[in-house]
Amino acid sequence: MAIRQAPVIDWTGRFELLSANEADLDAAQLDELGQAAWFIGRDDVSERAWERAHLRFLDAGLTADAVRCAFWLGFTLGEHGEQVKARTWMGRLFELCERAAGDARTDACAALCRAQVAYMRGELDEAAGLYRDAGRLAASSEPDVEVLASMGEGRVLMRVGRIDEGVACMDRVMLLIGSGRVTDRAAGPAYCAVIAGLLARGDIERARVWTRDLGDWCDAQRGLEPFRGECTLHTATVMQFGGEWAATSEAAESVCRTEERPDTLGNAWYRLGELHRVAGRADAAREAYRRAAALGREVQPGLALVHRDAGELDVAWAGLERARATATTPSDRAEILSAAAQIALERRRPADARIAADELRSEADAGDILYLHALANRADGAVATAEGRGREAHRMLRTAWAQWRQLDAPYEAALTRMAIGRCARDGGDDEGALLEFDAARVVLESLGAIPDLARLERLAASAPGAIAAGPGLSRREREVLDLVAHGWSNRRIAERLFLSDRTVARHVGNILAKLGVPSRSAATAYAFEHGLVAAS
Repeated sequence: MAIRQAPVIDWTGRFELLSANEADLDAAQLDELGQAAWFIGRDDVSERAWERAHLRFLDAGLTADAVRCAFWLGFTLGEHGEQVKARTWMGRLFELCERAAGDARTDACAALCRAQVAYMRGELDEAAGLYRDAGRLAASSEPDVEVLASMGEGRVLMRVGRIDEGVACMDRVMLLIGSGRVTDRAAGPAYCAVIAGLLARGDIERARVWTRDLGDWCDAQRGLEPFRGECTLHTATVMQFGGEWAATSEAAESVCRTEERPDTLGNAWYRLGELHRVAGRADAAREAYRRAAALGREVQPGLALVHRDAGELDVAWAGLERARATATTPSDRAEILSAAAQIALERRRPADARIAADELRSEADAGDILYLHALANRADGAVATAEGRGREAHRMLRTAWAQWRQLDAPYEAALTRMAIGRCARDGGDDEGALLEFDAARVVLESLGAIPDLARLERLAASAPGAIAAGPGLSRREREVLDLVAHGWSNRRIAERLFLSDRTVARHVGNILAKLGVPSRSAATAYAFEHGLVAAS
């Protein structure tokens, strides 16, 4: 479903115009000032303007409008964690609603606030029912309340494990936004809640679609602040999955510099840590994870994988075991279990790997989420390889690879091809193994996934039929050296190996450094002298 194209709204311009004449504004204009201030992140002005608008509406006998101001004060304060102030305004709202009992608009607001209070108290089962009641009351008169009630119900249902019901609520939220009846004031928090829910579930396909729409919505709100950090971070998460690591890093760094809300900031530091990790910047990754942990963000499995890359397998396993006991969302649990299966195999504990893979399979079977099934198939295939069930392993790994391609996830697809290569090698198909390793290498080199490339080279070097190694040369470097020794230019090598000129130049530089020679001709002489290339 296509979301309507929102007209561009200049909230900064509105704020400047209204705030310049704040003393002379009537109730409706104060309400508008409160909204504009909220959109540009001036919460102090927003709160003051809505308080004054509330009183002006009461003086004019416009109880429903006064209730709406009280509602938005209570709702926004609650979303920002200011629970004492939020409850005070919700209490005020309940008093006003008693005076106007029977009015559909005030009844709907009161019902939503009761649900919000239950949610803030942690009474999730009660909150779910109250949100549902509020949505029914608002269906004919208050689309903003209806969309926020559906959002709240969906968020609660997903937290208590009723995932499919929660997703159905989130779908209803997007339908309501698409109808054009919901104001921007309600659309912002609704968008973010829906995408956060999808990412927590591991529904990358749908999150990618809604993230694009959220970006369009944010772009239509000039001066927007409350959702800019979350919008950027959702986009960064999706971009990293698609292999756009440079753009993802820039986005995550921007959020880390500017965001103030602890939850969003913690997620941004974790995302930045993941980017440092896959690029081999271990110290920077650890520092980013430290910052994320200080803000209360779980840092597994990222930190465990840093330890794995450093050869600290027991430390990695201990961190994952702790995280397995507390992870609740399907996506978090699946990623932790996937890492646990990998590290158990590296620790030569196939029984532990099988337990993790079986738990991961249960997570995947609980819902129709392609991402979770791809993780589960890869883990099952890797464990089956270790157990000597080569034919079954190959089938599951090929299925996983096709699923990663469907998800447009090049990094995950490359890791899966490494696993396919290992399976082929163990089954005696040395040529097939080297072809898989080569295909994975091209992708990992293009992404700059240094630790994974190092693992790949160790794996490829252990395969029968691997080319004799020079002093620490990777397989790709040996291929480049062979072509250099036969007089090929960097441009011809790049075309032959499907690499960029820059990548070939980097390989040549690494070769010269590893061989301890000053030039291409010296490298050529060294290669022939030590039998690293064949004479033509």
